Amino acid sequence: MKPTRIACAAALLCLSGALSAQTGADAPAKQQLQKVTITGSSIKRLADEKSMPIEVITATQIRQLGLTSVDQIVDNLTANAGSINQVTNNAVFGGDGEKTFGGANFANLRGLGPTGTLVLLNGRRVSTHGMSGGAVDLNTIPMDAIERVETLKDGASAIYGTDAIAGVINFITKTSYQGASLSGSFFMPEALGGGQTARLSGSVGWGNLATDRFNVMATLTVDNNHILRGTERPWATGYQPDRLLTPDTSSAIHANIINQANTALTSAGTTVGTGDATRYTNLNLLAIQGQCEAIPNQIPLAPNIQIWDLFGYTQANSRYRCARDYGRNYMLKSPQESVNGLMRGTFKINDAHQASVEVMASTVKNRGEYSPIQISAGNTTATVNGVTATSNTLLQTTSPYYLNMRALVNAAQFDPTKPIAYRVNFLNDLGLRIRENETDNLRVQTALDGTIWGLDYSVGAGYGESKSSATLINGFPNTKKLVDLLASGKYNPFIMPGKTQTADVQQAFEDMQMRGKIYDGKTSVKTVDATISGPLGNWLAGPLEFALGASARQETYEFSGATGFMCVDSITATTLATYDNKTLTYGCPGNTSSPSLSRKIGAVFGELVARPIKDLEVTLQARYDKYQVIGGTTNPKIGLKYQPLDTLLVRASASTGFRAPTPQQVRQGVVESQLTGQFRDPVLCADQANPTDPTQCARLSLPYRAGGNPALEPETSRQASAGLVFAPNANFQAYADYWQVTLSDRIRQLSTTEMISNYDVYKDNFVRDPATNVVQYLQAGWVNSAGSKTKGVDFGANYQFDALQGRMTASLTGTRMLSNKEQTRDNAPFIEYVGKWSNTTLYVPLKLNLSLGYRTDLWNVTLSGNYRDGYEDQNRGPTAAGGANYTTAQPYTRRVSSYSTFNLVGSYTGIKGLTLTGSLINIGDIQPPFTWHNVDSAAGTGWDPRVADPRGRTVGISARWTME
Repeated sequence: MKPTRIACAAALLCLSGALSAQTGADAPAKQQLQKVTITGSSIKRLADEKSMPIEVITATQIRQLGLTSVDQIVDNLTANAGSINQVTNNAVFGGDGEKTFGGANFANLRGLGPTGTLVLLNGRRVSTHGMSGGAVDLNTIPMDAIERVETLKDGASAIYGTDAIAGVINFITKTSYQGASLSGSFFMPEALGGGQTARLSGSVGWGNLATDRFNVMATLTVDNNHILRGTERPWATGYQPDRLLTPDTSSAIHANIINQANTALTSAGTTVGTGDATRYTNLNLLAIQGQCEAIPNQIPLAPNIQIWDLFGYTQANSRYRCARDYGRNYMLKSPQESVNGLMRGTFKINDAHQASVEVMASTVKNRGEYSPIQISAGNTTATVNGVTATSNTLLQTTSPYYLNMRALVNAAQFDPTKPIAYRVNFLNDLGLRIRENETDNLRVQTALDGTIWGLDYSVGAGYGESKSSATLINGFPNTKKLVDLLASGKYNPFIMPGKTQTADVQQAFEDMQMRGKIYDGKTSVKTVDATISGPLGNWLAGPLEFALGASARQETYEFSGATGFMCVDSITATTLATYDNKTLTYGCPGNTSSPSLSRKIGAVFGELVARPIKDLEVTLQARYDKYQVIGGTTNPKIGLKYQPLDTLLVRASASTGFRAPTPQQVRQGVVESQLTGQFRDPVLCADQANPTDPTQCARLSLPYRAGGNPALEPETSRQASAGLVFAPNANFQAYADYWQVTLSDRIRQLSTTEMISNYDVYKDNFVRDPATNVVQYLQAGWVNSAGSKTKGVDFGANYQFDALQGRMTASLTGTRMLSNKEQTRDNAPFIEYVGKWSNTTLYVPLKLNLSLGYRTDLWNVTLSGNYRDGYEDQNRGPTAAGGANYTTAQPYTRRVSSYSTFNLVGSYTGIKGLTLTGSLINIGDIQPPFTWHNVDSAAGTGWDPRVADPRGRTVGISARWTME
């Protein structure tokens, strides 16, 4: 560990007083022990047994830490590597599969992806997200019904199923409640703008299980989260050239004149003015005048020459070209409205048997705002099946908006007798692309629990479904109407600062807006399960306990694909001649359909706990799963717990896992999209001064394909862990666990940025024309990489003591990622990702959470802190070598600073039945650390939403009224 990290860790330890705790920060010093079912085992055991690395956070802790949503709870886990939420799942710049995420939030334990973490509700499965079909959307969990969250940070495939490779997060709700309560909260960032969140919730319950033999309870929560835009935070900008960050885009609001055959600016370019022999292949009047930034959100492109030379930016094509800071309009927090409800009835049949039925329903609606569309004007004619169409969007010489650049700026080779080809962004004309996502969830779970013949049993049957849909709200034009408007010459692509389009042109843009539901999806899961457990008598040094179980489930997935809209990413005559022009829509997420798919999974599992010698407990688990079509797999697990001293416990485990690809990963149709920036072919333009094919040095709109991959194979894994728990007295406990996970055939999604930046590794994914060797398209999407090796250490402790006439609790949890190495293909070297920027999962080397709490009969005050280690920024390899376009070599890597924030939450209960809480989140108003990646590379521009909270200092108030 580097000295700075050691110093930071030491400071946090001084504040907390100890390493972190696995139990609750508000746990009493003395606790009555009772047998309960612990996450990771089917055998009821004492609540304080520590045979497995389980982290528990209670509802009281959640409130005192200032956590206001389920995804914040999961992000707060140090074992969760990088947030996966509405912002990080940007549906325009992400891969095609990500466009079906529909504003969902996912867990990501160990950085093994959402599908590697099993999310349970009260120990049983929840239906996966209705469009992605891959993992449980955390938005569906009823926040105010949560009693505690148990996170098993260990492979659990032997108990819960093959998809628990990284671990299990089990949300446990209140199982009985009497009385009524009503609560409300409001959080508002101190800085002006959006980001406010509001919640209103209520609970009611009646019936005492002991006396009335029943309990019926219900909770209802309504949330409203306001959007936070990049324009509302000064640091959220993609144009910081002094820090080597500018947008990778070639379009502007005041259009760039581009070189094209048979137009005013030919491929040879033109000189501008006198005394400069450079032939410029892009012209922009504002850029020549040094006035690009006179139009909001527009910036000069020239700094890209030094920064993005990998993508073909040169003096000739960049000096006199404007660009748009599309990162400035990037969504920092998604707007969301949700309603979650839970009803539960528990009925005591007799002293030995108890039945329950639980119904959970939710509606989640959120919006995503994405970059506006852009085009390159051209002239093409095509005939398809007897239909002839022309797409001539060049600006003709007869248009009143034609710019004679020869006369205006002495562009000597500019031919004013020919039309102008241009590249323009429609931010001011069509606005941002906006898509609304809505997900409706339903879960019905019945259970019968009890004791028979001295054995504990549980039988359950459940049904869950998730229905999701996406609706186009704004910014998606009808392609034919757009072509007709541009061809008319009425549109002014060279809009000057402070000017607007004419009224009839503005109305034409409104009339071409394509709105309505574009696609929907549905997942469902039907489950039945049964377990029986109990003692088998004594064997050797202690009791022998067992559990046997069986389960069966049927999973379904279907996705409509784009319906009512024919989505295209390019405007050509072939497109116009091929498709129905009434549905032809430019720039929408055109995912193809996935047929209705159903698969059945059956399983049997067993567990045995033995004590062969004094103080040693051995747990053996095994599970056999049979997947329809894919086949069967057996996954064993062994766990050891050895307690040589009353104050010391040693634990270890080893297991295997198996994860089948999701239906979406296999069956999603292949869609072709286009890059937003430009591309320099590393083969045909390896030497920009003497290229093999000059047309491939700054190519626009390179196609790429992504989607499902029917050839995907299942992942297999091996997990192991070993650790210590030290508890010298009832008030102090510390632990440390080493863990490692090895995956083979790991399923991952290739991005275009990753492939372009590592051409030698992914050159086979560049599909070339056999005759010309020109890249036809990039093959992105889901693949089986060779494998990965991940390892790290979890640690923590808890210390409680009496002071100041109250109870003090100090705690800290932490995860130190030691390594995450991945292979891209067989026989390739393993690449280390811990501490290095990645456009997928970000493996921060060290994550720490701390808290210092003080509680009396009337007050409960908690100071908490979060530390996220720094890491190496995006690799600028070609730039580091001093590309062909500049003279001074720049460092290709830099270090992103660490990120530390502190929160203060205080509650007062001095008024009967009323709890008042005030929160101050991010006391120091710490802004996210700067990173020089932009939104084409990963979510965020100049910051990383996988690490930081963009709200800044935030004030919260809440009140809870309870009537017993």
